[in-house]
Amino acid sequence: MTGLSCAQQKIVELPLEAVCVTACAGSGKTRTAVHRLWEIRKKLEDRHGIVALLSFSNVAVDTFRKDYYALLEIRGGPHASGVEISTVDAFITANILRPHAHRTMGASRTAYLVHGREPFLGNYKVFDGTQNHSIAELTARFDGSSFVYSAIYGHSSRPIDKAIAEKAIAKFGKTGAFTHSLGRYWAIQTLGNQTFVLRALARRYPHIIVDEAQDIGSEHEIVLEALREAGVQLSLIGDVNQGIFEFAGADGKYLSSFGGSAGVVSRELTENYRSVPDIVTVANNLTGRSDTAIRKKPDQLSGAFIVPYKKDAQEALLATFRSLLDRANVMADCAAIVCRGTDTVDEWRGAAETQGQGTLRFFAEACIARDGYCNLPEAFEQVCRGIVALLVPDHSNLLSLMSLNRASSDVRRAKHLIWAFMRDPATGLPSGMLPAAKEWHAALLKNVKNLLQKLHSECGLKSIETVGNKMARTKLTDSPLIQAAAGQAGAPMKYRVSTVHRVKGESIDAVMYVATKANVRDMLNGTRSEDGRIGYVALTRARDLFVLAVPECDLSGFEEKLYAKGFKKAPS
Repeated sequence: MTGLSCAQQKIVELPLEAVCVTACAGSGKTRTAVHRLWEIRKKLEDRHGIVALLSFSNVAVDTFRKDYYALLEIRGGPHASGVEISTVDAFITANILRPHAHRTMGASRTAYLVHGREPFLGNYKVFDGTQNHSIAELTARFDGSSFVYSAIYGHSSRPIDKAIAEKAIAKFGKTGAFTHSLGRYWAIQTLGNQTFVLRALARRYPHIIVDEAQDIGSEHEIVLEALREAGVQLSLIGDVNQGIFEFAGADGKYLSSFGGSAGVVSRELTENYRSVPDIVTVANNLTGRSDTAIRKKPDQLSGAFIVPYKKDAQEALLATFRSLLDRANVMADCAAIVCRGTDTVDEWRGAAETQGQGTLRFFAEACIARDGYCNLPEAFEQVCRGIVALLVPDHSNLLSLMSLNRASSDVRRAKHLIWAFMRDPATGLPSGMLPAAKEWHAALLKNVKNLLQKLHSECGLKSIETVGNKMARTKLTDSPLIQAAAGQAGAPMKYRVSTVHRVKGESIDAVMYVATKANVRDMLNGTRSEDGRIGYVALTRARDLFVLAVPECDLSGFEEKLYAKGFKKAPS
């Protein structure tokens, strides 16, 4: 944690001013941000104010916290209480929504987050002119001049009339509840009509650093710009080529333009410490950049390779990947299979259609996330939703409380108990390989009741009296929740399988990107489109080995172009 490159050190040591850092993949953005945070806190000495480091995923936040506290142990210096590390949305929730938004919302209680399946949401609908939608499906997006509204409908969305949407939002707001999208809406409204909140935040947080700044959406931009205009020194670190959330309003334009703003110092990081030279060469050819690979080419197999596959022969592709991993000296648990869409991911994970309904479905989805996807954060979130559904209404804001950095000791203990439950198939969430209707359900009901008793005795959380009814085994079958995954016979997939979006920000020894014809075409077209950037993100997660799996029937049309970008034919 103590070593910095010359370029990183120069950024860390900049004066206390706004900074824009554009960086390539694997350039040490996390390390630079953590050291910059430590340096700002040291330069502020004991003066009033907290320095905030924000990002967009809990994984990134956990990494920042671990690295910052490790740096404190090595260097000492500023006290940890002078910094705040969280996601952007958690920062907004803790500092705007929870303490202040209820006044703007017209609610009689502290504002709290809902996730979409809470039973009372059925009383709040929004009409698109043809049919009603749950308020949880309503999204509010700022288009540059005003909010526009739409309702999620399958894989698309339907526009909602402004007057109808805002009337529904106002009615829902009086309950104190907000969804992720409406939370950002209410945060902007709160800053607009409670101006003292903005002034107080600017005094409390004189410096804010935002990592992965290409993911700043239009609503986040409004909040950050308001803070900046109130006097906050805002710094951004990111890579526009990794902007893969354009569908959510994050197109990277704010990061691109920020460096040219008055009073902002711009710097670049162009050295890739993650990937071997052959992978960096491909990345440069896709982006038009000229970043430098710091790592040397290892003795074992490394680089970016093309492998053809047939859609109905996943075992053959998996065997090829295993062979390449052996030659690259990469263990299976250090490798990942990534896909563009969730449908392809599900084929490889071996997860059947989720069983169960109502509250029970939360636990079923948690089990699939843990045992089929190897996704512990998603499993934990689903278990939390299931537990909250089994608590009395007074505890409906438990999920929101658990997201706070300054949660009470009871809430922290509850979080610990639920996490332990999620991790332990013996005394907690049962294995997804058990027959669902018989063994899995019986074990789950017993273990959930034990957990609820602990939450009551140790944390003061009271459960409803009809736990058994809420956990009925309706729509469970005799089949396990987790079926045999691709290439396996009766066992879950031993490789991690995920979407590209979920591995963004990670460093993985070996990655196989199972691509479609469209995915390959978009990747070759570079990073000007979101789909092209998704291919770039998949490539740059890999440290030693990247395998691009191309449909065999389409390979001839792409082969020469892929070679021109630096890909090689996989050795047999």
